[in-house]
Amino acid sequence: MREPAPKVPDPVVPSQFIREVHDRLRQYDGMRAGEERPCPGCSSTSTRKNGYQAAGKTFARLVTDEGFEEITLEVQQYECKSCGRSFQGDLSEFFYDDCAYARPVVDLCRFHAVDESYQAVERTLMQCYGLQVDRDTIERYDEKRGEPTESREKIDVGGSSLSLPFLAFLFGESLGNSAHFAVSSHRALW
Repeated sequence: MREPAPKVPDPVVPSQFIREVHDRLRQYDGMRAGEERPCPGCSSTSTRKNGYQAAGKTFARLVTDEGFEEITLEVQQYECKSCGRSFQGDLSEFFYDDCAYARPVVDLCRFHAVDESYQAVERTLMQCYGLQVDRDTIERYDEKRGEPTESREKIDVGGSSLSLPFLAFLFGESLGNSAHFAVSSHRALW
Protein backbone atom coordinates (compact mmCIF):
# COMPACT_ATOMS: atom_id res chain seq x y z
CA MET A 1 0.00 0.00 0.00
CA ARG A 2 1.22 3.44 -0.91
CA GLU A 3 1.96 6.02 1.80
CA PRO A 4 0.12 9.37 1.66
CA ALA A 5 2.08 12.35 0.40
CA PRO A 6 3.72 14.55 3.04
CA LYS A 7 1.36 17.26 4.30
CA VAL A 8 1.49 20.21 6.62
CA PRO A 9 -1.39 22.04 8.34
CA ASP A 10 -2.76 25.11 6.57
CA PRO A 11 -1.17 28.22 8.15
CA VAL A 12 -4.51 30.11 7.90
CA VAL A 13 -6.31 27.72 10.28
CA PRO A 14 -5.94 28.67 13.96
CA SER A 15 -2.92 26.69 15.07
CA GLN A 16 -4.07 26.74 18.71
CA PHE A 17 -7.15 24.68 17.81
CA ILE A 18 -5.02 22.10 15.96
CA ARG A 19 -2.56 21.97 18.89
CA GLU A 20 -5.46 21.35 21.30
CA VAL A 21 -6.80 18.53 19.11
CA HIS A 22 -3.31 16.99 18.90
CA ASP A 23 -2.64 17.37 22.63
CA ARG A 24 -5.94 15.69 23.49
CA LEU A 25 -5.31 12.80 21.10
CA ARG A 26 -1.73 12.36 22.36
CA GLN A 27 -3.16 11.55 25.80
CA TYR A 28 -4.22 8.19 24.31
CA ASP A 29 -0.77 7.33 22.95
CA GLY A 30 0.49 4.16 24.63
CA MET A 31 -2.70 3.72 26.69
CA ARG A 32 -3.51 0.09 27.45
CA ALA A 33 -6.96 -1.02 26.34
CA GLY A 34 -8.95 -4.19 25.81
CA GLU A 35 -11.39 -5.27 28.47
CA GLU A 36 -12.08 -8.96 29.03
CA ARG A 37 -14.79 -10.46 26.82
CA PRO A 38 -16.07 -13.94 25.92
CA CYS A 39 -14.08 -15.95 23.40
CA PRO A 40 -15.23 -15.08 19.84
CA GLY A 41 -14.63 -18.70 18.83
CA CYS A 42 -16.50 -20.76 21.43
CA SER A 43 -18.18 -18.05 23.59
CA SER A 44 -16.45 -19.35 26.72
CA THR A 45 -15.91 -16.83 29.51
CA SER A 46 -12.98 -18.83 30.87
CA THR A 47 -10.05 -16.73 29.61
CA ARG A 48 -6.68 -15.50 30.76
CA LYS A 49 -4.62 -12.47 29.84
CA ASN A 50 -2.03 -13.24 27.19
CA GLY A 51 0.20 -10.16 26.93
CA TYR A 52 -0.22 -7.25 24.55
CA GLN A 53 -0.48 -7.20 20.78
CA ALA A 54 2.96 -6.68 19.18
CA ALA A 55 1.86 -3.66 17.14
CA GLY A 56 -0.40 -1.06 18.71
CA LYS A 57 -3.81 -0.18 17.25
CA THR A 58 -3.89 3.19 15.50
CA PHE A 59 -6.07 5.68 17.37
CA ALA A 60 -5.30 8.62 15.07
CA ARG A 61 -2.65 9.84 12.65
CA LEU A 62 -1.57 13.43 13.22
CA VAL A 63 -0.09 15.79 10.62
CA THR A 64 2.71 17.76 12.29
CA ASP A 65 5.49 20.04 11.05
CA GLU A 66 7.82 17.03 11.22
CA GLY A 67 5.50 14.71 9.23
CA PHE A 68 3.03 12.09 10.41
CA GLU A 69 2.72 11.03 14.05
CA GLU A 70 0.90 7.79 14.93
CA ILE A 71 -1.16 7.72 18.12
CA THR A 72 -1.56 4.08 19.13
CA LEU A 73 -3.14 2.06 21.92
CA GLU A 74 -1.56 -1.06 23.39
CA VAL A 75 -4.13 -3.84 22.99
CA GLN A 76 -4.59 -6.52 25.67
CA GLN A 77 -4.63 -10.07 24.24
CA TYR A 78 -6.55 -12.92 25.86
CA GLU A 79 -6.38 -16.69 25.48
CA CYS A 80 -9.43 -18.93 25.82
CA LYS A 81 -8.85 -21.72 28.35
CA SER A 82 -11.47 -23.88 26.59
CA CYS A 83 -10.40 -23.79 22.93
CA GLY A 84 -6.96 -22.13 23.12
CA ARG A 85 -7.84 -19.28 20.77
CA SER A 86 -5.95 -16.00 21.23
CA PHE A 87 -7.95 -12.79 20.69
CA GLN A 88 -8.04 -9.06 21.38
CA GLY A 89 -9.87 -7.64 24.35
CA ASP A 90 -13.01 -5.56 23.91
CA LEU A 91 -12.12 -2.23 22.23
CA SER A 92 -15.70 -1.03 21.64
CA GLU A 93 -15.15 1.90 24.00
CA PHE A 94 -12.61 3.34 21.55
CA PHE A 95 -13.33 1.78 18.12
CA TYR A 96 -16.27 0.86 15.90
CA ASP A 97 -16.21 -2.68 14.48
CA ASP A 98 -14.01 -2.98 11.38
CA CYS A 99 -12.68 0.60 11.60
CA ALA A 100 -8.95 1.26 11.77
CA TYR A 101 -9.20 4.67 13.46
CA ALA A 102 -10.82 5.61 16.77
CA ARG A 103 -14.48 6.64 17.09
CA PRO A 104 -13.86 10.44 17.20
CA VAL A 105 -11.89 10.30 13.93
CA VAL A 106 -14.48 8.07 12.21
CA ASP A 107 -17.25 10.38 13.40
CA LEU A 108 -15.40 13.39 11.95
CA CYS A 109 -15.08 11.60 8.60
CA ARG A 110 -18.79 10.76 8.55
CA PHE A 111 -19.82 14.23 9.66
CA HIS A 112 -17.94 16.01 6.89
CA ALA A 113 -18.88 13.41 4.23
CA VAL A 114 -22.50 14.56 4.48
CA ASP A 115 -21.65 17.88 2.78
CA GLU A 116 -18.30 17.27 1.08
CA SER A 117 -16.62 14.91 -1.38
CA TYR A 118 -14.28 12.32 0.13
CA GLN A 119 -11.27 14.18 -1.25
CA ALA A 120 -12.55 17.44 0.30
CA VAL A 121 -13.06 15.66 3.65
CA GLU A 122 -9.46 14.42 3.55
CA ARG A 123 -8.32 18.00 2.94
CA THR A 124 -10.63 19.41 5.68
CA LEU A 125 -9.37 16.91 8.26
CA MET A 126 -5.77 17.80 7.43
CA GLN A 127 -6.24 21.58 7.28
CA CYS A 128 -8.71 22.11 10.12
CA TYR A 129 -7.72 19.36 12.57
CA GLY A 130 -4.24 18.27 11.55
CA LEU A 131 -5.47 14.68 11.02
CA GLN A 132 -4.53 12.27 8.23
CA VAL A 133 -7.21 9.93 6.90
CA ASP A 134 -7.05 9.03 3.21
CA ARG A 135 -10.10 9.52 1.01
CA ASP A 136 -10.56 5.78 0.37
CA THR A 137 -10.80 5.16 4.12
CA ILE A 138 -13.26 8.04 4.47
CA GLU A 139 -15.39 6.54 1.69
CA ARG A 140 -15.30 3.10 3.35
CA TYR A 141 -16.41 4.57 6.70
CA ASP A 142 -19.18 6.55 5.04
CA GLU A 143 -20.50 3.49 3.18
CA LYS A 144 -20.03 1.07 6.07
CA ARG A 145 -21.50 3.23 8.83
CA GLY A 146 -24.20 4.95 6.73
CA GLU A 147 -25.35 8.53 7.11
CA PRO A 148 -24.85 9.91 10.62
CA THR A 149 -28.01 9.61 12.68
CA GLU A 150 -26.48 10.90 15.89
CA SER A 151 -27.17 14.38 17.22
CA ARG A 152 -25.51 17.22 15.33
CA GLU A 153 -25.58 19.60 18.28
CA LYS A 154 -23.36 22.60 17.70
CA ILE A 155 -22.40 25.89 19.28
CA ASP A 156 -21.13 29.09 17.67
CA VAL A 157 -17.85 30.25 19.18
CA GLY A 158 -15.98 33.20 17.71
CA GLY A 159 -17.69 32.86 14.34
CA SER A 160 -17.06 29.11 14.10
CA SER A 161 -19.73 26.44 14.47
CA LEU A 162 -18.33 23.76 16.74
CA SER A 163 -19.91 20.53 17.84
CA LEU A 164 -20.74 20.14 21.51
CA PRO A 165 -19.88 16.41 21.49
CA PHE A 166 -16.43 17.03 19.98
CA LEU A 167 -15.72 19.85 22.44
CA ALA A 168 -16.80 17.50 25.23
CA PHE A 169 -14.36 14.90 23.88
CA LEU A 170 -11.52 17.45 23.80
CA PHE A 171 -12.14 18.44 27.40
CA GLY A 172 -12.79 14.95 28.73
CA GLU A 173 -16.50 15.35 29.39
CA SER A 174 -19.29 13.04 28.30
CA LEU A 175 -22.51 13.94 26.52
CA GLY A 176 -23.91 10.42 26.58
CA ASN A 177 -23.96 8.51 23.31
CA SER A 178 -23.52 11.54 21.05
CA ALA A 179 -20.96 11.14 18.28
CA HIS A 180 -17.78 13.21 18.32
CA PHE A 181 -18.60 15.55 15.43
CA ALA A 182 -16.62 18.72 15.05
CA VAL A 183 -16.73 21.89 12.97
CA SER A 184 -19.93 21.95 10.94
CA SER A 185 -18.27 23.63 7.98
CA HIS A 186 -14.60 24.14 7.22
CA ARG A 187 -15.49 27.65 6.04
CA ALA A 188 -16.45 28.47 9.64
CA LEU A 189 -12.77 28.66 10.60
CA TRP A 190 -11.80 31.24 8.03
